[in-house]
Amino acid sequence: MSPFSIFARFFVVAILVSGCEPKSEVVAPKDSSAEAKSLAEATSKAAMEQPADALALVESLNRRNDVSTADRAVALKAQQDALKKLAEDAASGNAQAQSAIDRYRASK
Repeated sequence: MSPFSIFARFFVVAILVSGCEPKSEVVAPKDSSAEAKSLAEATSKAAMEQPADALALVESLNRRNDVSTADRAVALKAQQDALKKLAEDAASGNAQAQSAIDRYRASK
């Protein structure tokens, strides 16, 4: 066997093993399931009244596959609002708010 044919075979095997095939993209569904939609709405409502609960709901939504891009955006906005509210509450001396922020940071 010539050195060239050995190199050619090695090259073909290397290409096949390296995984050059196109990778499938994760695409969010166009519409959320009814359960995911209601969860996103609950997250948005909880952001100002129960911000620690809103953070937990956002984490729950992030683990789901049946959430549309629009509902993920709603959840992200709720997460930002909840963190802002918790920061304000913690600054005014609310120990539970500070604890919720600490738990959130520890989870990241």
